[in-house]
Amino acid sequence: MRVHRNRHDRAFVVIPNAAARHKHLSLTARGLLVTLLSLPDGMQATVDSVTDEVEEGRRAVSKAFNQLEAAGYLRRDRSQDPETGFWNTQSHVSDLPMDRIPAVGEPKDRNVGDSPRGVKNQGKNLLPTAPKGDGNELAEASNEEEAEKSQDKQDQAAPADAEVGRAAAVLAKLGNNDRRLALGAADILRLAPLAAEWLTDGHRELKILTVLTTRLPERIDAPAALVSYRLKNHRPAKPEPKTAIPAPTTRASCQSCGAPFRAGAERELCQLCTDAMTQAVARLTADEPMVDPAPTEAPSPVTAEAAELLASIRQRRATGDFAPGAKSRFFAAA
Repeated sequence: MRVHRNRHDRAFVVIPNAAARHKHLSLTARGLLVTLLSLPDGMQATVDSVTDEVEEGRRAVSKAFNQLEAAGYLRRDRSQDPETGFWNTQSHVSDLPMDRIPAVGEPKDRNVGDSPRGVKNQGKNLLPTAPKGDGNELAEASNEEEAEKSQDKQDQAAPADAEVGRAAAVLAKLGNNDRRLALGAADILRLAPLAAEWLTDGHRELKILTVLTTRLPERIDAPAALVSYRLKNHRPAKPEPKTAIPAPTTRASCQSCGAPFRAGAERELCQLCTDAMTQAVARLTADEPMVDPAPTEAPSPVTAEAAELLASIRQRRATGDFAPGAKSRFFAAA
């Protein structure tokens, strides 16, 4: 048998020989492992969904799932949503048995090759070396930096946690708008920080739900991947702050100080301004005597005879010689 291998730049999956030649896995289980590894991250793959896409029956597919789980290539975690109370199953698939993946530790030398790890590029390390000494000054400086960082985290923890909590509540409502977008607890916690950035920018919860639930494709295979893509790439610009516009008032106000009257009142001055004006008028009246206003009409011209008669009347009144009912000598002479 001659094997022809081609180089692929996209849409391919890498399978270790240990998984492809596993003696305790059936051909159906190996094919199922290849199928699961070729799916995008976040896509839901259950026994029923896989059975609808292959020719094998549900029993054979379920048996292949159990074989992969027994061999360590598949792990299914079942959890309950604390808010809704619904149970959710989160599947994890790996190209290596998850119970045999080496834990993170100190770097070790390579098993193959003639260049141990860290030796080949040792001469290219241009970072300055740490000063030699007892290390007390460095320890104190590091302790101060850690204290400042912890204080900053405490100051920022409350608002950040509040925004993430609101974002998680918004993502949990996606299933109510469209059942195809129902997310599990793990996906909600993973995507909540992305949605929290929308809330930090000033967008409302209704805006997030509208963007995530409108113009959806006919078929949704990976709701978590779709929500993640839209949260990253469909975020609108920050909304401009709205200026508060005062509500127009229809009530009358004082013409002197501008104080508003009660609804239905029709006056020109308020009580305070009226009292102040009354006091000012009384003070002016008490300090200055009243003066007769100047005549507004000009006196009509009189003849010389009338002027002489008026002068004679004023003279007799001044001397008391002209009493009411008495006849004047002027009239008698006349």
